[in-house]
Amino acid sequence: MPLPLAPLVGFVVGVFLAWRSRAESSPEEGVWNSQTQAVTLYAALVFAPVAGYFATFAPDWSFAYFIDGRSVPSAMTLALVFVSASAVVGGFITSRRALERHAPTELAWLAGCPLALVVIALAALHNRVGVEATYEQFVGDFGREPIFTSRLGFAIAWMDAIVIAGAGFTARWLVPPSQPGQTPPVPILSPPVILNTEDERANRLLGRPKAPR
Repeated sequence: MPLPLAPLVGFVVGVFLAWRSRAESSPEEGVWNSQTQAVTLYAALVFAPVAGYFATFAPDWSFAYFIDGRSVPSAMTLALVFVSASAVVGGFITSRRALERHAPTELAWLAGCPLALVVIALAALHNRVGVEATYEQFVGDFGREPIFTSRLGFAIAWMDAIVIAGAGFTARWLVPPSQPGQTPPVPILSPPVILNTEDERANRLLGRPKAPR
């Protein structure tokens, strides 16, 4: 993914994790609970390396050929990767607060707005992010290769699959596991009451009160 768009994508992933797990914090746990820690691990071990991969091995494409990737300071690249990973955690915590307020509309806005920005940006830059080249090749209009037939396209598909699989695994861990093998208790039925219709009929004819059972 282009590095400037990675924080928006990370925020959407955080919203998805909160929605999928239906995670709600309790006052006793606070913000930094086990669920937030799991999302942080995903952001640090999966999302950040994927964002950093393109910034390292395809820096020109990562900045959509607007600037030469070699001229970008490494500190700036590292800061963008850190912001991208932090956006995952920020999206998760923000969405969890929306779940506590029972505001599904707010959750839809939290995911829809950044996702719409990403789609609009990719559509506007399709002629830039849709090719693999160096900065000199793109500016000089030579040596370009369509992204779908290039090694970069294969790397994009592979890295996106890692992000999606990692998000699915994390969301699965966040959902409280059901305890298999447990069956609902069998209700205890009281023994049936056998009515002696002949005795009751005789008591009615003789005017005797019914005997308590």
